[in-house]
Amino acid sequence: MSEQLPDHIRDAFQVGVGPAERLGEAWDHGFRVGNTVFSRVINPEIASWSSKVREGLRPEGVRVVRPIRSTDGRFVVSGWRASVFSTGVISHRVDETVVAALRLADGLIDAPRPELAPLSLFTRADVRAWDDQSGRIGALLHPIDRLDQVGHADMLATTLFSGAQPPVVTDIVPVVRPHGFTAALVMVDGLLLGAADEGILRRFSHLPDIEQLLLRAFLYRRNVQELSGNSDPNVLSNLDRAEATLVSYVSDKL
Repeated sequence: MSEQLPDHIRDAFQVGVGPAERLGEAWDHGFRVGNTVFSRVINPEIASWSSKVREGLRPEGVRVVRPIRSTDGRFVVSGWRASVFSTGVISHRVDETVVAALRLADGLIDAPRPELAPLSLFTRADVRAWDDQSGRIGALLHPIDRLDQVGHADMLATTLFSGAQPPVVTDIVPVVRPHGFTAALVMVDGLLLGAADEGILRRFSHLPDIEQLLLRAFLYRRNVQELSGNSDPNVLSNLDRAEATLVSYVSDKL
């Protein structure tokens, strides 16, 4: 990519001269300068919300990347934000990320809810996932009588691991659903990536309402694919495989 880190953004966050190293997906393909990561933001309001929440969030057993404020106290300047760099890589350690997701959800119970754009692809995918459904999955659904709270909609793609150190969450992509939904999304993503098999469903079967949360999490991912128009045969095949696994597992549990 040809995009460069503007000098005025460095100045706004008081980061001087130095080489800018391009980072990967976990850091939104941003730039690292010393111990600071700069990344472009698509939605300034959500980016500011995430930064404000991460600034004071300290969940047990999980590290959270700290935001950096600009010289005038803002989290986002001209479509850029800054965070403190942390070592680690995305390694798809799914079971450990599920545990981290539960701990993160504990820490987010009292977090303020963001203003989610009702017409955004992800909001529409989420709302549709919790509407009445038909087909194989629809026959297995029933209401979940639990309070909603802030969760993280993309934890497996934003969690870094480094040896035996606690996992690091680089960002929070907000979703407002029951406590275990973040963990269910991690499990579904693990199935879709081929990084986990049905065994992970059994290992976390003790979680409250987890079967229903898994079905809703799968519908959310499928809706994102459909609304984005992604017709990649590999993606569609992975969705079919994960759906068959979930329907078989949940049917046996009922």
